[in-house]
Amino acid sequence: MLIFFSPNKIGLPDAYANLYRIHYCSDFSEWEVTKTVPLAFIIDGKDAQYVNKMINKIRRDDVVFASLCFVTELPAALDNQLLDGQLPEPSALQEKISDVEDLSKSFKNTETYITPQGRLIKYLWLRTGFIIQPQREWKNSRYYRYTLLEAFNEDTDDSFAWLRKLAVAKILEPVSLIDRQRECTHCRSAHLSFIDICPNCFEIDIALQPSLHCFTCGCVDAQDKFLHAGMLKCPKCSTHLRHIGSDYDRPLENYQCQSCNHAFSEGEIRVRCAVCEKSMKPDELVINEIQHWQLSDRGRVIAFRGEVFDLSSGFDQLDFISKELFVHDLDWMMVLSHRYKNISFSLFGIYFVNLVELVDEIGHTRLLQVMESFAQRLRNLLRIPDLSARTAENMLWLLLPNTDKQGLAGFHKRIEASMNQLMLESDHKLIYRFGSISSDQLSDQEDAELLLARLSGELL
Repeated sequence: MLIFFSPNKIGLPDAYANLYRIHYCSDFSEWEVTKTVPLAFIIDGKDAQYVNKMINKIRRDDVVFASLCFVTELPAALDNQLLDGQLPEPSALQEKISDVEDLSKSFKNTETYITPQGRLIKYLWLRTGFIIQPQREWKNSRYYRYTLLEAFNEDTDDSFAWLRKLAVAKILEPVSLIDRQRECTHCRSAHLSFIDICPNCFEIDIALQPSLHCFTCGCVDAQDKFLHAGMLKCPKCSTHLRHIGSDYDRPLENYQCQSCNHAFSEGEIRVRCAVCEKSMKPDELVINEIQHWQLSDRGRVIAFRGEVFDLSSGFDQLDFISKELFVHDLDWMMVLSHRYKNISFSLFGIYFVNLVELVDEIGHTRLLQVMESFAQRLRNLLRIPDLSARTAENMLWLLLPNTDKQGLAGFHKRIEASMNQLMLESDHKLIYRFGSISSDQLSDQEDAELLLARLSGELL
């Protein structure tokens, strides 16, 4: 069955009526009487305001928020993020409905989907390859807004705040950068004005005023004070100034403050927020990168499993540092070892090949216990200065200072013995690979990023 919203209850072409039973409603409240879940909603697209009203109510409903929704025609001012496009031909519509039904069968419904995050995951799961795009709206204080996120989370007026949480939780991942804007430090508004002020008294009453510099007495003053009867004459020593460069020149200070008479070449810049009316320096502004987003691998795991198995919790006791800091420290160690031959270090990588498959074989809880056991053994092998980082769910890196080729071989034997015990605990089902290199094997042409990329390629 199809639900067709139309203020005038205009009928759909017979081609649709021949394939589907169609129920007509003029307002959302009419549908709420029965709350029948259709194969798709169709909205009369002649009135953009009417379409926006209907589609927002559909997306905010607890039952049909993820349903297919088409319009008979696309008005120019319409927000396509909440719609599935213009109503296709009957055969194409049937195909789209079939695709959504197949995806819906593989979707794992749990209690978590009463949350805004759960509803968003389901909406994106049913639309393969969907890209979350921001809308430009000059009336909005942030200028950009993610209308889809606003529709699924009414608890916040700021879609960026929720977006940051989704990104931190790795539910969404960035696709492409479309803009980079600077925002107010206090209220995050993008409506800013920039104004030049005097660097001495910080007043705004400054003027561009050409000046001259007399070489004879060193007088610097406004150009009009040097003009006498059509000639240039120093107002202080009365010397006639004939040749620029030998008698006089133009100083760099071309601005003058009308409040304190201070002369300067460049004024200071102050930023004023049009929303909160506070002032700040340009370097205090917050940089906000505006991006397109999509459902991440982690989000898809939640969609078809109903939960997410976060391997990182099994490694909590290893005190991982961020990838960026790890790369920075590795770069520093590489520079030191190239410069000073008595300084050595080693890099050790561990790649778990089949962790995702093991979740299905031995279960989440059992695999988490195995990983925690491994993390405990690995921690006992590491010294205080050793650093560890996780660049993927199943990829670990260890930076071992003051460890030469011989020390690396010894560490390899110790961790191999630990892994043999781990294999027993996983019933010999865990597949892993090691990759390592010592500082005396490094190339002068590589930096930390290239080194990690090369070793990762060997492990994969």
